[in-house]
Amino acid sequence: MIDSGRHQPSGLWSLILAAGGSSRLGTPKQLLRIHAQPLLCRAIMAAENNTPDQVLVVLGAHALKLRLLLNRRHPNVYTITNTNWLNGMASSLAVGLSALPARASAALLILSDQPGVNAQSLRRLVHAWNIRPRQAVAAHYEGRSGAPAVIPRKLWAIAKKFTGDIGARHLLRDGDIVPTIVPMPEAVFDVDTEQDQARLANRDFRR
Repeated sequence: MIDSGRHQPSGLWSLILAAGGSSRLGTPKQLLRIHAQPLLCRAIMAAENNTPDQVLVVLGAHALKLRLLLNRRHPNVYTITNTNWLNGMASSLAVGLSALPARASAALLILSDQPGVNAQSLRRLVHAWNIRPRQAVAAHYEGRSGAPAVIPRKLWAIAKKFTGDIGARHLLRDGDIVPTIVPMPEAVFDVDTEQDQARLANRDFRR
């Protein structure tokens, strides 16, 4: 568990899931670039803009290479390695939530492969969470809700029980959980395949 001694006024921490092996792409998608910026660094910059000094990145596949990158570019972020990353996204979510400090009241869940999501996108989620801090907040796109999302601590025990390659979307589908919805069409594009990589090169993303 993180215990840095740093005190911040907000109980919100950013939790970036970046443990995947990019099997369909064949190369670490966390290192694909936009405006000369690796996707993982882009996600971290958006997170730091909203939760400065309170960013945790969950690594797994390619952990050594990615940690070297973060040591150079983002020395203030925390990292933890999910040694069971092959078990799917749910295991990385559980590892990340378990590592957050006791003072954390909610996790701003971010995926490293949604290049359209920037600091302004996350700020809209944080604003909605500030209004109702005990309620989950989710991005809404293509008729569904999912990441990025804010997950309050009271839901962490439920999230940690998931298995396989599932994440926030399944948590937010629980009939007993009614999240605050934030329209976010820019979150619809994620990078998984070579075709997505080609689309990435041809799209104009705001910094």
